[in-house]
Amino acid sequence: MTNPRKATKTVTLLLTALLASNAQAQSGLHWLSESSGKPDSGSGTGFGSNTISLTLPIERGERGAEQVTTAFHLDRTEFRWKGVNAADKEYYWLSVPIRYQQRRGSGTSFMVRFEPGVMTDLDGVDSDHLAANLELVGRTDHRLGFWQFGVVVDREFGNFSPRPVLGVALKTAGGTEMLLGFPQTRIQTPWGRDVSTYLHARPGGGVWREKHDALPKETFDVEYTNWRIGVGAEFRWRDNWWLNAELGTLRNRQIRATDSSGGTAVDVKATPGSHTYWMIGVNLRL
Repeated sequence: MTNPRKATKTVTLLLTALLASNAQAQSGLHWLSESSGKPDSGSGTGFGSNTISLTLPIERGERGAEQVTTAFHLDRTEFRWKGVNAADKEYYWLSVPIRYQQRRGSGTSFMVRFEPGVMTDLDGVDSDHLAANLELVGRTDHRLGFWQFGVVVDREFGNFSPRPVLGVALKTAGGTEMLLGFPQTRIQTPWGRDVSTYLHARPGGGVWREKHDALPKETFDVEYTNWRIGVGAEFRWRDNWWLNAELGTLRNRQIRATDSSGGTAVDVKATPGSHTYWMIGVNLRL
């Protein structure tokens, strides 16, 4: 007869492994493109973007109930904002995601994710360009997975305001793994050992700090708010390499930047519509 406590622990470990791979950008290379369209309101005659992301694992260590992983991450984002003289450079986020997790007694655990980095247009890098994401999460096991709660500060919301983390993780008898909550919801179903499909909802914006030639002594922020809701598939290519494709819709979007073409700083804003996006890439799972 199956030991209920042992079964609960096994399910929790499997779900933790799934969520760990999605708590930060997956190791690998990804290309995401947002379709262009006229903003619903604000400045400009069209808006879209392209982002290339690279994440490389640095180290993974385990000791007893503790686990630490570190990686190198690079995003390169380019906006296609027609009709305005703002957010017209290449923007970079270079960071080192660090994740620490510890299992405690009585079916509880906690996780800390700290991601220091530099947000820049490469025209200048100083202390003003430093930033960090931070997530503190506690988890309590239940029969089919765990509950989680905590707080997160993440530039993907388009600012650095703190927000709650709430959710429940489940695994069904058919193998479907689910994280339902905020700020991420993900439902993933395996179809054998080499194929899986998923539904994913999460924030996908960012913050970048830039310098303008007309005002060299000042720095300005580009802030992009955006939620992505998409469906995708993963295919095992060879060994630990997986091919990934995703298609979805963009919601609750806003872009804000600075136009200094006239010699003074002028705020420029727009609310892009609910357009589509696609993403392709290759993931490395160790």
